[in-house]
Amino acid sequence: MPAYTDSLGFYKNSAGFTANYTDRVSVMEIDIDFRKIAAARTAAGATALAATDTLVIGVLPKGSYVVAAALTLVRAEGASATIDVGVSGSATLWANSFDLNAAVGTTVGVTNGARYQTADTDILMTIDTNSTDVARVKIALAVVNMGADLGVVPSA
Repeated sequence: MPAYTDSLGFYKNSAGFTANYTDRVSVMEIDIDFRKIAAARTAAGATALAATDTLVIGVLPKGSYVVAAALTLVRAEGASATIDVGVSGSATLWANSFDLNAAVGTTVGVTNGARYQTADTDILMTIDTNSTDVARVKIALAVVNMGADLGVVPSA
């Protein structure tokens, strides 16, 4: 059950908010394309993802509060495949066995996964099925900046 922290095949955000004194509410979107991830891992000579592997797919900054989450299937796997999405200590907080072989467009929303981050926190995705290498899923987290560095607020 390796825990991978690389970002081969996808973009992993940094722990921070942009222009946070004017934009206190953000939607963090993470696009997971297993086809691109598999190709990038092969090209880099990295081990292919397998069942029970965990991948750090993003970072929630200290002071952020996740109020809701949604997962939308963009491309089906074509075979049985599921993932979990959460954080350390709560690996299924936002998704428990999300079906990567459901109908394209399937969206699962989670409103009972609210969580305040007292430190920078990794967003984790756990692969539940071997040979997941076709599906594409978009993960969206509604995040409120509750205490991250507010920067300099311009005077009126």
